[in-house]
Amino acid sequence: MVHCRIDFEYALGLEPEDPGFRHSMLSDFRDRLAEGDRADRLLGLALTRIWRAALLKGRAARASRPFT
Repeated sequence: MVHCRIDFEYALGLEPEDPGFRHSMLSDFRDRLAEGDRADRLLGLALTRIWRAALLKGRAARASRPFT
């Protein structure tokens, strides 16, 4: 969609010749994230930082409390 609309390209700072998003990039990223326990570690780190920063309130804060 971005390459169909010049205003999106301008807003994103893309050149008109920019080749755009390669769909294989998402697959490659997902494969790298699935190696080992990277996804679990990343989620745990994110939840810990969100919880410590007190960004969640009420039931969401209790449900997301890290186990560490």
